[in-house]
Amino acid sequence: MSTLLLLGLASLAAVVTGLPFAKRVPLYAPGEVARENVKAQRDFALPDEAATEARRAQAAERAPEVFDRDPDLLAEALDEAAALVDRIPLPSAVSPDGPKPPDWEALAAEAAARLGVPVSAEQVRGLTDPAARAGLLGRVRRLLEPLFDRGVVADPTPFLRDRPRVLRDLRTRAETPLTPASMPLGLDEARDGLAPEGAAGPERLARALARKVLRPNVARNGEETARRRREARDRVAPVRYLIRQGEMIVREGDRVSPEQARRLRAHARLADTGNAWRRGIGLVALWCLGIWIPFEFGRRNVKKFRSAPRDRILLGATLLVLAALERAWLALATAASVPGGLGAAVLGVPMAAGVLTVRAVLNSETALLLAVPLSVLGGLGTPVPLEAAGVFLAGGLVGAHGVGRAARRAAYLRAGLWAGVAQAAVAAGFGLAADALPGQIGWDALWALGGGLAAGALSLLLVFLAELVLGYTTDLRLTELASLDHPLLRDLMLRAPGTYHHSLVTGTLAKAGAEAIGARALLATVASYYHDVGKLSKPAYFIENQPHGRNPHDRLAPRLSSLILTSHVKEGVELARRHRLGREIEAILQQHHGTGLIRYFHDKAARQRDDQVHETDYRYPGPKPQTREAGLVLLADAVEAASRTLPDLRPARIQGMVQNIVNRTFADGQLDECDLTLRDLHRIAGAFARILTGIHHQRIDYPLLAHKERRSDGNLDPKRPAGTDRRGAAPQASGERLKRLGL
Repeated sequence: MSTLLLLGLASLAAVVTGLPFAKRVPLYAPGEVARENVKAQRDFALPDEAATEARRAQAAERAPEVFDRDPDLLAEALDEAAALVDRIPLPSAVSPDGPKPPDWEALAAEAAARLGVPVSAEQVRGLTDPAARAGLLGRVRRLLEPLFDRGVVADPTPFLRDRPRVLRDLRTRAETPLTPASMPLGLDEARDGLAPEGAAGPERLARALARKVLRPNVARNGEETARRRREARDRVAPVRYLIRQGEMIVREGDRVSPEQARRLRAHARLADTGNAWRRGIGLVALWCLGIWIPFEFGRRNVKKFRSAPRDRILLGATLLVLAALERAWLALATAASVPGGLGAAVLGVPMAAGVLTVRAVLNSETALLLAVPLSVLGGLGTPVPLEAAGVFLAGGLVGAHGVGRAARRAAYLRAGLWAGVAQAAVAAGFGLAADALPGQIGWDALWALGGGLAAGALSLLLVFLAELVLGYTTDLRLTELASLDHPLLRDLMLRAPGTYHHSLVTGTLAKAGAEAIGARALLATVASYYHDVGKLSKPAYFIENQPHGRNPHDRLAPRLSSLILTSHVKEGVELARRHRLGREIEAILQQHHGTGLIRYFHDKAARQRDDQVHETDYRYPGPKPQTREAGLVLLADAVEAASRTLPDLRPARIQGMVQNIVNRTFADGQLDECDLTLRDLHRIAGAFARILTGIHHQRIDYPLLAHKERRSDGNLDPKRPAGTDRRGAAPQASGERLKRLGL
């Protein structure tokens, strides 16, 4: 459900970035008088219809004309020639009147009439032989083949224009570009080349026959030519000319020309409903994928990535706030015509504040995985998406490093300054790479610097809102809670002074241990200050607050005593929630005893009831520590309490006591659910021993005042018997004290 909420907030951010940030473009009809100056609110391309038509006409003109050559027409021409030859009359072998010589002149005249070509008697006499007839047809073939191979066209007029042409074979569909040397011959030109003049004998008759049967075998394919011209026109992309952002389209008081009206209509169409829907769907898809993919990668592969439900709400809300802020800033910058142009003003958007906020509230791993998609998506809806993304990314990373675990508000402003410097450097780099004018580079860098400074201030506000609404406990909040003037700590000091002092020393130990292992020292320290605030309800029932000689537990059953001791955990959590200490501190208060055994009352009950005691009745409800800081507070609490029972405070005894407490806690399984390693425990034990040795240091023996004398046993009070404590009672053994502490 929280993932869906995150994606829903990302979708809202996408919708916000898709909103138009410029005012509506006024439309004027040609001839109207413009009532205001109209400038282009963004770069857009306008189709140049005249130039487009000219280029398409040129492309159509360059498309080749297609001519088809029919290879079957040669065979038809040869068949016709053979038929004509067969029509040549031959002399009869036997005449009715007896043998009579052929009238070759009459036969020649008849052949000429049939063939339509002049035929001599000698040629007719020669064709009486079948072999001569075959030879004549062979001559006709040799005359026609070159002509049909090159091509013969009925009308050579189209070939007079200089344009590309191709010759396509209808049988093989192969195309051959036509050159001036390979152009088809006109029919008249081809026939002139077959003129029989100058030839004699069979060659003369063959030429006459070839000229007779010659026909065009090449024709222009108008349909195919038109189709190719249409394709050539369609391949030409529309010619557009660029209208730059800020360019004047029409001035106030001018009469609007048709071209200006066309520009206004094109500008207004940029935000039409259809484009807005398509653009919105695309932006929603990009934002959801851009956030979901890094989120899932971090959740599955990065150990310290924060993905709790409220963390997802924080990420989604941050995206939405920054998207809305960016869109509002772009609208304001467009309306006000800011110096440097809208492209430079975009760099002043404090988009890096999102990365700074996540770094301060969550951790660096989560901030790093957010920085890239936030920068890219933040620049997506701007006039300079690539430059904006680079500037936002640089500012976010540098600022996140600067804010770190900032415990002072000034650290956020300092981080914003460094983020601005980084953004200005990147903006200048983009300007130099694009060979921009020096003045434009200066404006870009100045706006980017301002955006970084604004990001530092905005992140401070976002962190406060995260603390207030989602209950995060940042280092800023921890610094406020660390003040000893906090109402809870003042109340603890007045009503439970022993617990108050114990909490301060525990905080010192926890801080030293946290610094030794690289944990959040401030969180461990502050949580230690408040870990026992639940004792305020019954301070006298805890040994550090009991007056001398009074112990209410002496009159109570062990089970009831254990219930009183364990109740301080629940009551402490309720107090923490009431005073809005934050969820991290609430969790540590609930876990600072884990499920540890209250050994003193367990053993006391066992002595009274023998084997009828259940150990679970004398354990804290838990849960066990879930974080390193909670484990540190548990160990520091136990070690500080145990240190007060040591009669011998030499460093070696302190070191042994600390190691014993750490080992016993580890063996009891109280540290199984937190990330403390054996190396961490070794370092923690060393830090605890060092602090306790400093607290319980040795002092020199000061000279006695004149009116007091030291007894032989070293007691300065002559009225106190030797070997007794200040209450006059024999001191308890250290083991007995540890049991009373539940250790």
